[in-house]
Amino acid sequence: MKEASLVLSIDIGSTAVKVIAMTKEGEIAASESGHYPTSSPYPGWVEQDPESWWEAAAAAIKGCLETVGPSAIGAVSFSGHMSAPVLLDEDGTPVMPSILIADTRSHEESAYLKAHYRGDFLQLTGNEPIDAFTVSKLLWIKRKRPEAMDRACTLLFPKDYIRYKLTGQLGTDQTDAGNSLLYNHGNGEWAMELIRELDLPAHIFPQIHASSDIVGYASQNASIATGLLEGTPIVAGAADMACSQLGTGAVHAGTLAITLSTSAQVVMRVSSISTSGAGQVTYHPSAIPGTLYGMGSVFTGGLGIDWAYRLITGKSRLAAEDYAAINQLCDGMKTIPPGSGNIMFLPFLVGSGTPHFDAADRATWIGLSTGQTPELLMHSVMEGIAFNIRESMEVFQKGGHSIDKVHLGGGGSRNQVWSAMIGDVLGKNLSLLRNRDASAIGAAMLAGVGTGMCSMEDIVSQKLISTSEPAPCSADRHRSYDAIYARYLKAYRALNEWYRNE
Repeated sequence: MKEASLVLSIDIGSTAVKVIAMTKEGEIAASESGHYPTSSPYPGWVEQDPESWWEAAAAAIKGCLETVGPSAIGAVSFSGHMSAPVLLDEDGTPVMPSILIADTRSHEESAYLKAHYRGDFLQLTGNEPIDAFTVSKLLWIKRKRPEAMDRACTLLFPKDYIRYKLTGQLGTDQTDAGNSLLYNHGNGEWAMELIRELDLPAHIFPQIHASSDIVGYASQNASIATGLLEGTPIVAGAADMACSQLGTGAVHAGTLAITLSTSAQVVMRVSSISTSGAGQVTYHPSAIPGTLYGMGSVFTGGLGIDWAYRLITGKSRLAAEDYAAINQLCDGMKTIPPGSGNIMFLPFLVGSGTPHFDAADRATWIGLSTGQTPELLMHSVMEGIAFNIRESMEVFQKGGHSIDKVHLGGGGSRNQVWSAMIGDVLGKNLSLLRNRDASAIGAAMLAGVGTGMCSMEDIVSQKLISTSEPAPCSADRHRSYDAIYARYLKAYRALNEWYRNE
């Protein structure tokens, strides 16, 4: 029999599953992906059927194994999108669709929690209760879907559901538990006193495992569905951003990782919760035991680029050739100076994230006139998003965190003009991550730790992370951007007041 030399990582993203087979040196031997639908039956609702994750994951696992063979897999681990509750009945069947992180139907519950329990949540987690965390969603279900809550026997999260389908074992890990806001990082247990105070059913909260623990083995039914060998070790895994922290190398104090996807995330390891950052960035348990990471959320990342291109071209959706056209637009931006000819874009197409978290905020173009080219308009959008990223960095800096290295990943990092611009706006030399599937890579690392293929020390030493040499920022352009950034902050304050008074 072929010796097991690979680990398999299953990344349940918000729109697609990505499965990779990785060597202990961090090389990708095979990959496969699959998509699933998202439903928005009412404004502000964003939900998915957990069974669609399983169907896509099973097919992607089978496709990946066709390349490497099932006997090569030493262990399986997971990454999954955060905060989305999966409530199972006594037969292990979901009682309702999973409410995704972007869903805002629980805004009344969030307002109630903020009014009555803000201090409790800040003391316990360092975070204010907002719609993005699971606790508000659970209270909405209790109020609006009481029959579903009555039927629920177990609360899981997206990656946990796939692990359950592979093993029949129920449970979660500390990173997804933390994103509920009902987890006590100090003792590693559910915050049962607060859970009972909120009148949530205590019995639904499952066992919490360490992210790198082996928690079960592939069952016979899972083997039939996926092609995995029965008995393959299955590791707990972690939430997607906790895995991304590992896969981007943001595991040392002083390393800031920026991921440019539809949204953008700004992540770094923190030694403790900073009261100055409370409500501006969010704090989460790391997959590295006993540690935390902080995250700045930029809701309009690559979304802004797609939106601007569709607006400029009149297209309703983008095809492969459109992304090539965006690259051509960027080639024409290389001579555009900072400030985009005095055009400024405030990048809040879906409200603002860090540091404001204000749903009233809206995207705004300032300085529009005749004769402005598509390149100039797109350049201003990229600058606005870069300024919002800088706001996240400055929250960490004000909290006492020095930033010595910046790693840039995600699909947007392929754009050389935008990457260089971000470095100039931040005043930091940027290193590009060579593998952009950070969450899948992080989950594979956890599988390696679980089976002894690598150690947590290997992860912390960034032995498995490959980056480019740091690209130096332009001191002259950074000085120009400092002045423009100050104007951006003034414009934000004025426009926030305008939108709040609508």
